[in-house]
Amino acid sequence: MKKAIIIPNYLKEESMEFSNTATRLLENNGYEVVILKENEYPTEKANFALVLGGDGTLLRACKKMYKLDIPMLGINFGHLGYLTECNPDMAIEAIDKIVKGEYRVEKRLMLTGDVIRDGKSVYNFTALNEVSLYRSTLLKAFAMEMYINGMHTQTVVGDGLIIATPTGSTSYNLSVGGPVLTPNADNIVLTPVSPKYFPRSSLVANGSDEIEIRVMVDSITKIGNSAIQIDGDSAFDIHHGDIIKIKRNNEYAKTIKVTNTSFYQVLRKKLSKATYDNT
Repeated sequence: MKKAIIIPNYLKEESMEFSNTATRLLENNGYEVVILKENEYPTEKANFALVLGGDGTLLRACKKMYKLDIPMLGINFGHLGYLTECNPDMAIEAIDKIVKGEYRVEKRLMLTGDVIRDGKSVYNFTALNEVSLYRSTLLKAFAMEMYINGMHTQTVVGDGLIIATPTGSTSYNLSVGGPVLTPNADNIVLTPVSPKYFPRSSLVANGSDEIEIRVMVDSITKIGNSAIQIDGDSAFDIHHGDIIKIKRNNEYAKTIKVTNTSFYQVLRKKLSKATYDNT
């Protein structure tokens, strides 16, 4: 039997209500439907998943489900919804297209990495948007030595550094002046945050490049003024001498596209909304 998964946002009543509507529609078309509980994620394969929330809901779902190779349709019950495919008023039509097979799957590059301390991994992560290094407690800049494929590229002294995927290029990276990449680009962009010496321009690396960041904070206390954050969510304190190793994940997140709207049209619409709509 065909199987579909629904991941609602339990904090949004309209998302919960629509999950029931979507369930009836899919069951009428011969699907077994599983509505996941809060903070629950599937352990078995399904034909596709509906993610009923904003970008945060979809980000969390992608990072939990990519190993199962389940494509996801994001229906925006949040605010901007860069990652989501459609709004609730178009959701029934979108689901109908999926049932009829009238859709395509878009692969999105992900990052994986470790924080190495004294030669051992103390924190590992997977990112769909970005890996951010930032000052966290002391109001002073810190230094980050950048290596690409083992070669020292530059040393950034400033408030932080963003290592973003094409998907994440429209998020934090864009807000600090970094370039926008198309979702299917095979690149990683490194953007300094308020650098003291490094040019403000970003560095666009190849998607196959392996990146290493060596952090130098307070050489006396060895701790205290920097942290690493993954997709604007989970964070981990960084110590002096820590090494952050980042590379492309071997697997991709997969999102469903049911419209012919181009990325550039979506970008223009979302940026206009971000500029003029604060709701």
